[in-house]
Amino acid sequence: MLSFSIDEGSDLPVYIRIYEHIKNDIEKGIIKSSEKLPSKRALAADLGVSVITVENAYGQLLAEGYIRSVPKKGYFAENISGLFCSEQSAEDIDQTESGIEQTSAETLFPFSVWAKIMREELSENSAALMKKPPNQGVPELRTAIAEYLKKARGINASPEQIIIGAGTEYLCILIRLILGDDKIIATEDPGYRTTAKIYESLGLKCVHIPMMNDGIDIDALEASSADAVHISPSHQFPTGVVTSVSKRYSLLSWASRGKYIIEDDYDSEFRLSGRPIPSMFSIDVTDRVIYMNTFSKSLSPTIRISYMVLPQPLLKQFRSRSEAFSCPVPTFEQYTLARFISQGHFERHIRRLRRRCKEGRDRLSEYAASHELFKNCRISGASAGMHCIVKFDTELDDETLAKRAEALGFNVAVLKELYSTAQSDMHSLIIYY
Repeated sequence: MLSFSIDEGSDLPVYIRIYEHIKNDIEKGIIKSSEKLPSKRALAADLGVSVITVENAYGQLLAEGYIRSVPKKGYFAENISGLFCSEQSAEDIDQTESGIEQTSAETLFPFSVWAKIMREELSENSAALMKKPPNQGVPELRTAIAEYLKKARGINASPEQIIIGAGTEYLCILIRLILGDDKIIATEDPGYRTTAKIYESLGLKCVHIPMMNDGIDIDALEASSADAVHISPSHQFPTGVVTSVSKRYSLLSWASRGKYIIEDDYDSEFRLSGRPIPSMFSIDVTDRVIYMNTFSKSLSPTIRISYMVLPQPLLKQFRSRSEAFSCPVPTFEQYTLARFISQGHFERHIRRLRRRCKEGRDRLSEYAASHELFKNCRISGASAGMHCIVKFDTELDDETLAKRAEALGFNVAVLKELYSTAQSDMHSLIIYY
């Protein structure tokens, strides 16, 4: 039974005081992951308040992802430690049926919170909203990102090393500006083909390096004439491969010889089992890693805000070559996102999305165990991210296979279409959670 007294001297509503107390106990680990909370009626009687008051407090905790409701069983504390390099596996989050219907990312976006912050910015920060931002972005957003990266990814970077952009495309333009227009960029194969197209449209040459079971093929990279490599080591798209520790250090060794690693950490927040993988930037001691990430995946595709973290030597080059560039993200959106992050809303949103991704993965596993189409299939890359690869035991061509999976309600893509060279039927689909 929870046992605490309600601060009678506070001006906050009683349900907020109850919510704050339980939230703090979960964050501090006093209430353990998956620990059962008292029923609404029992807690109301213990605290001497109405059931509706406790119901409101539990409702807020549910909305922010601190607890979950299991039908006919009660309320349980969520595991919120996994986001910040906890020792506990995210597999321990939910050992029972969650009872929460799967919803799209759009329905999970905290519209009411975002709108509230926008109103606060308009009323409290109107003068700043009318000023042109520095070309690296407003200091408040860069500071909020720096603090978040330190907690979530182990990256110790100052706000001055962070550059705000409008999507990955803009960051690629800046990378070309910084590195020069005579460089060769290596990309992963298979991979996100748009990345290579962007570099090529900027006049850079791209070489495609095969993926292996533990990351990009180092021997092929060494044999290439690439000056930089664009990789997603924490959860590669589309294979889901996590680059091994030994290969990470091999990559850093390669980069130390006058090369650069562009670390695209696009869905690192969605580690579903095990500890979060350390970023390449956090273990680089030679200033050869450029870190980039985006809020388009974690918040909404319509929020075109991305950022990169430059090592100090490249920051000097950026400043000397970017005087004519303006930050393309509206000031209003930057200040709104800064407050959204600094007030903890982004972390709570990530917890909700991680829970939904885990539920989607679990549903896929249930289908794989029961449906004829998935008989003898192999699932890989399911420990992180918003998708996995399913290799089917079938004679169906890939296009027919995709249609069959879509008819079952899955959002899919055909794996072979993401290779730089033509591939015959691989009987493999990318399935998104």
